[in-house]
Amino acid sequence: MMLVDNATGATVTRFLHEQLWDASVRFENRRVLGDSASWLRSFPGRTAHRIPGDVLVTPAPENAFPDIAVSFKPDIVIGSSIARPTWRQIRKTCQELGLPAVLYLREETALTHLESGHHAAVIANSKTLAAGASTYGVDATFVPSIVDLADARVDSTRERIVLVNPRREHGVDVIEDLARNFRTIEFVLQESWKLRPTERAHIDGILSRHPNVCFRPRVDSPAEVFRDAAIVLAPHRIDNRPRTILEALSNGIPVIASNLPGLVESVGSGGIIVDHENGWVDAISTLWQDPAAYRRYEQQAFRFAERPEVQTDRVVGDFLDVVGTTIRSQLATNEVL
Repeated sequence: MMLVDNATGATVTRFLHEQLWDASVRFENRRVLGDSASWLRSFPGRTAHRIPGDVLVTPAPENAFPDIAVSFKPDIVIGSSIARPTWRQIRKTCQELGLPAVLYLREETALTHLESGHHAAVIANSKTLAAGASTYGVDATFVPSIVDLADARVDSTRERIVLVNPRREHGVDVIEDLARNFRTIEFVLQESWKLRPTERAHIDGILSRHPNVCFRPRVDSPAEVFRDAAIVLAPHRIDNRPRTILEALSNGIPVIASNLPGLVESVGSGGIIVDHENGWVDAISTLWQDPAAYRRYEQQAFRFAERPEVQTDRVVGDFLDVVGTTIRSQLATNEVL
């Protein structure tokens, strides 16, 4: 079962929850007010709404979790892409119920979860994050995220350069310089996560200044994203491991990415790594104007996407090995207690 905050709707509940969280923190050392604020904070979002696929949605997963844990009786609880206060409360409930709590690291900011408290196990979806966990004295098991490459496969026409998820933290601003330098190349800004109004306004400004840049709204099919891509750009300013890189490589589409550890690991030999502030023009020139170089990177992209560690069966097996070992360890601990 999945318990998620889909970050939409429930405006009043979200506001109330935020205010009560703030009050509980400010008054935590005052016995009466602190206890009252913490008790009230546990109410917003307590009832989760089921959607297809055994998914429960609530704006406050930590409030819905205790009742779900009692009724659903999970063997293990895994937290991923989750706020620190939310995960702290869920882990507290897990401890009270004798449930193993596992942290699945999928972004660099999640490493701060390791600053306090114990986890039954820690999984990292990149070797970079596993190394980051080791700086906290935590041994994290490397298990990549599953990427369904079958849904991403397409015979691309290789006509355009595509940047997926055009946000400032993902380096969308490099497009302006590239559009000026390559006026005959069409650049596509492909929406992934729904853009906020201010983000869309920023994109509209770029489009108004550069006729060779277009915007495409979010699509459900990954294959649609790459249908005309010759090159995929990942000029990110934050370190992550986006699935779009593996999807692009599986289609033999070279990726040009920033020199951040997670991106370097993801691109491998299937593309070109550059400094975020420099090198983009030269990298595009190499791939766009040198057919032999493009073919070489194309073949390297295919090969790198086929490496065993990212294949679905291998990923599922490795993940279930960690889950099984952790459950058995917790059962043994509970028997001792």
